Amino acid sequence: MVDDICGLVAIILIFGFIPMLIFRLFRSYAGGSVDRTQPDPMLQAALTQAEAHATRLEERIDQLERILDEDIPGWRARNAR
Repeated sequence: MVDDICGLVAIILIFGFIPMLIFRLFRSYAGGSVDRTQPDPMLQAALTQAEAHATRLEERIDQLERILDEDIPGWRARNAR
């Protein structure tokens, strides 16, 4: 009898309690979120800064590739092998 109850409790915990916790987590995340129509200014500033940094990196890569083209002709073909 006690073994039957332990098995039943285990099944209820696995198939009832855990999905309920996951559902509550999703519901609290969706309900407690900030208004999505107003972007966070800090996140926007970080995104703008990251985009500017990426642009500078791309320009630097282009500059280094031009230097390699001048100094080491055919480096791209050797690198592709």
